[in-house]
Amino acid sequence: MYQQAWKRMLEAKHSVIVSHVHPDGDTLGSALALYDALSRAGKKVTLYNHTKELPLCYDFLPNFTKVKHTLPKAFDLVISCDCSTLNRLKIPQGDYDIVNIDHHLTNHYFGTVNVVVDHFSSAGMVVYELLKANGIEMSEACATSLYTAIADDTGFFLYGDMDALTFSIVSQLVKCGANPKEIASKVKRREPLSKIRLYGYMLNHFDLHENGTIATIIFDKASLEATGATRYDTKNIVNMLRSIAHVTIAIMILEEKEGGYKISLRSKELNVAQIALAYQGGGHKTAAGFEVAPCDPYMLRDEIVEQIKRIKTL
Repeated sequence: MYQQAWKRMLEAKHSVIVSHVHPDGDTLGSALALYDALSRAGKKVTLYNHTKELPLCYDFLPNFTKVKHTLPKAFDLVISCDCSTLNRLKIPQGDYDIVNIDHHLTNHYFGTVNVVVDHFSSAGMVVYELLKANGIEMSEACATSLYTAIADDTGFFLYGDMDALTFSIVSQLVKCGANPKEIASKVKRREPLSKIRLYGYMLNHFDLHENGTIATIIFDKASLEATGATRYDTKNIVNMLRSIAHVTIAIMILEEKEGGYKISLRSKELNVAQIALAYQGGGHKTAAGFEVAPCDPYMLRDEIVEQIKRIKTL
């Protein structure tokens, strides 16, 4: 699996490494690590992301400024990082192969070559194992990107499918030059004022259901505009709601600029991926999401809560 994927990357004339829309540290870190490794191998590579504005908390990552928002005219390989479905890449169909690198339980296996390890905590772990299996030297730039990928997708080692291998890998990345203190400071300690104001809005507007076991918050465009916040400022809020004592499931409904809503689901135990799948979404057992067309967000919230109640009674 790992050797086949790397062989196809080396055979490509021009590869495009794609991170998913509205990127997080895992998709960006994984993509940037592969960019570093393939560039050192002398390959022609382009970094692409459909989202015009990338979250600046990751701007310290090596080669961050090389991410482009337009596709090259010609390429023969797409390398997908941390995407469970093809539509999260936001690229047109074409005459190219796809190497699909992911860790989501709900991955659609849409690649010509699929490197999907659904018990890993992050795509960054998959990329690390791919490079290791092919004897690729771990540069400091690559180590920094992969450490960020793994740390970000586990909430800096608070949740997710972590095990001894997770910590063995991050230990090796530190030995190769990744600086945990600096990375944590860059990602977690540069919060914009707008994000803090959004936290205040959340504290005043979240709701509890089912005897305080389900927490929900709805952000419409007006609430974001009132606080000056961006969609990236909402990133950790659903995890904050899940952390409340007695809350077992948290739901965040976010209105998108283009219309429609993005729904984030988090749980302490219940498999929320099955709920996301019902809406053509996906994710992991305790962290999943989906998108819907314009609708009444309060009716949608109540519908999801009812689904959770039904699942709990099974």
